[in-house]
Order: sequence, then C-alpha cells, then structure tokens
Amino acid sequence: MLLVEDVAAMRLYLRLALERTGAEVIEADSLEQARRSLRAGVRPTSVLLDLELPDGHGLDLMRELPSGVPVAALTADDSRETALRCREAGCAALLSKDERLADLGRVLTEIERRGGEAALAPGHDPALTRRYTAYLAEVRLELERARALRDFDRVRRIAHRLRGTAVHFGYAGIGASARLLGVALASGRTEQIAAAVDELGERLLDAVEAQRLGRAGATGPRQRDCG
Repeated sequence: MLLVEDVAAMRLYLRLALERTGAEVIEADSLEQARRSLRAGVRPTSVLLDLELPDGHGLDLMRELPSGVPVAALTADDSRETALRCREAGCAALLSKDERLADLGRVLTEIERRGGEAALAPGHDPALTRRYTAYLAEVRLELERARALRDFDRVRRIAHRLRGTAVHFGYAGIGASARLLGVALASGRTEQIAAAVDELGERLLDAVEAQRLGRAGATGPRQRDCG
C-alpha cells in the first residue's frame, strides 16, 4: 500500500500500525514523491492519503492512481465540505486525525475487499510512545524558539503537527491544546495566542517529564507548588 503523509512522526505511527498486520508499505511525504513512486511502476493495493500536503491537496493525486485502487483519506478537517469533497472524488473512507487510529492494516484490508470504511479500535504501543515523547521534547524547544522570534507561521505548523499526531500516541491533552492554539492564531489576539502557547508548552513539558519518571501518557497541566 502507499502511505502519503508529510509529518514524519505521523508517518512512523501509521507505518508501524500497518506493518503489524503484514502490510507492505511504501512511504511518500509529498504529492511529488508519491507521483515519482507511481511513475517508477509502483501499483499499490490501497492508498492512505493525507489531504494537507506541502505541495498541494491530497485529492489532486486521485486521478493519477491506477483505476480501482481504494483510497482512505486522512485529515484533521472534519467539516461536511471535506467529507463531501472526498466522497465526490471517490474515496472509500475518510479517517479523522483527531481520533485514535489503530489496526489500520485491518481497516485498509476491509477497504480493499469491500470498498468501505471499517470500524477503528484504540491501541497502545509503549515503545512507540517513548519514541514519540522524545520527539515532543524537540518540539517543545522548537515552539520556544518560534515564540521568541514571533514566528507565528512556524507556531502554526507546530500546532498542526501536534493536532494530527498527539492523540494517536495517548496524548489527548496535547492534541486539544494544539487545537486551541490554532483557534487562537486564527483570532489574531496576542493575549489569547500567548496563553495558548503557554498551555501547549506546559503540556509538552508534562509529557516529557512523565516519560522520564516512567509515567507516560500524562497530559494535564503541571501542578505548581503554592505558597
């Protein structure tokens, strides 16, 4: 199958989830890389396709896929417009990044066999969570640098990456804070943005400290000493 996803951490999660069921996965981090694979003769049995890619919209790839290949679209946009657009483009399923995804191998197998969306059940992999938490430590530093430079485009990209990945590794609180940061950035209100960045930064620090202490999965704000 062909996996098209630009965020490296999300691609890792999806690949491992798919490979657990024996799926052979070919990765692409952009439309162009996916197109190169197709031009090289890759004929996927199915496609897991992110819609928000750095060089265009995922659905732009649909007309270039071999006839009859089922596509599951993956997005953080749960609007009716997006669902309608995916349906009209011929996607077999629309999967939300805001939900826990697990057993994707089974999901894609069902899509290949029936052309429909299968139910998803939550899953957990402690080793994978540890690797993701190390990634969160790097993201926290990146967020601090972006804030210091008032680089709000970079802050927005960070929020987008976390919104699309955190919940799948057991960090629902980080995903929620990233979503709120996106809302704050859209509002343009400086105080609201600052508060949202503070909250997300604390969530990230919580996750890193909890992992260090052997309590992976903590997502709430840190408790401060009083007095």
